[in-house]
Amino acid sequence: MDFAEKVASKMKKGLSNEIRKICEIGRVLRDVEGLSPVEVNYHMSVDEDFIPDVLGCYKGVEKRKPVSSNNNLNPWINHPKKT
Repeated sequence: MDFAEKVASKMKKGLSNEIRKICEIGRVLRDVEGLSPVEVNYHMSVDEDFIPDVLGCYKGVEKRKPVSSNNNLNPWINHPKKT
């Protein structure tokens, strides 16, 4: 696991706004990884590939798959009508 994946795994889940994701990257670098301000500045400003790499590794909340009517537990869905 490289450093970008490590940072992405420690970010809050469920962020959808790109600006919030970038702020969260900075928070993880400062608070979780304990990097100095110079090191945080390097990763956030100088290393051009770092932020896109972290965003590429970031997994937000996984969306639930829609429930198919064939697999639904409700017995009245697709219930044969009496004639």
